[in-house]
Amino acid sequence: MKSSKGSHTPTAELAPPRPEVAELAPRIWQVIDDVPVVTAVTHKDADGDTLGSALALALTLEPIGKSVPVLSSPPVPGAWWFLPGIERVNRQSPPAGTPVFIFDSSDASRAGKYEPLVTQASVVVNVDHHVTNAQFGTINLVLTDAASTGELVYDLLKAWKLHIPPGAASCLYATILSDTGGFRHDNTSAHALRAAAELVELGADPVAIARGLFKSRPASGLRMQGRILQGLHYEFGDRLVWGSISQAGLRDSGASTDQADSAIDQLNTVRGQELAILFKEVGPRLTKVSIRSRDQVDAAELAAKFGGGGHRRAAGIELAMPLKDAEAKVLAEVRTRLKDMRESRNPNDDMREIPQP
Repeated sequence: MKSSKGSHTPTAELAPPRPEVAELAPRIWQVIDDVPVVTAVTHKDADGDTLGSALALALTLEPIGKSVPVLSSPPVPGAWWFLPGIERVNRQSPPAGTPVFIFDSSDASRAGKYEPLVTQASVVVNVDHHVTNAQFGTINLVLTDAASTGELVYDLLKAWKLHIPPGAASCLYATILSDTGGFRHDNTSAHALRAAAELVELGADPVAIARGLFKSRPASGLRMQGRILQGLHYEFGDRLVWGSISQAGLRDSGASTDQADSAIDQLNTVRGQELAILFKEVGPRLTKVSIRSRDQVDAAELAAKFGGGGHRRAAGIELAMPLKDAEAKVLAEVRTRLKDMRESRNPNDDMREIPQP
């Protein structure tokens, strides 16, 4: 793979794309091949997977003469400043009638401000890895075994045999690094690790991406996390760990709501725990809830009970109610589930949790 700018040739043969992606790739390419402009849309409250996927598509297609506006419902979280091409987000409006690619979104409403653009588009290519995806696209590339949506975008670009520039490779590497929690989450697969290694071969900068993702947070974020950790609640023998952050707490720490998103990973570090839940007050009658689970609770199924969604081990909810009401509503369901689990538990489970010397 060579380019007139910054050629990077892998030293080993790239793994073939997933068969499911290879099968759909020609049909999706027809969507691109017929038009000069393709619109890439992220989900609202954009994270590294949705932004990295959209930017990678743009950075790969533009050298071959395609224009790719990247749209993300504002405000775009500042935490992703380090992604190559981030400055192009929301800088260009697409002409009417252009095909839309939407990334990492379980349904069209996740596009936020740009939902009408998605629902009114003549062609929608829906690329996602959520088990709760509503298959709302004209073409649906949805594979739930992928660690990130960016993995599927990478497979798609390989199936099309396109040169992947270093900036696009870095964006795709960021999708995998962020959605696997730095290769710590249960979704860290051989395929994800292989894709990450290939992307480094293609010019991704793992040092810059890791530094941007894990070592460039503002001090206000640490102050906010301190407030959350100080007020944590532990129930069911530490199987449930939950906390919350109010708008007042955010103001006092100088942090923004999007900075609270990463705090859930701190809650999900207790040995023997089953659920970590973080409640974030967005407004007087809007609360966002992040859920992380371990073995026995399906986070996506729990979130779906309240209109949310996600993955088996990581999910989210938006509730149109005050913070305290949201806490009471979700925790009542969680406590019932954990109580039932405790009553039906195998006594041998306790033996497995005896601390080792």
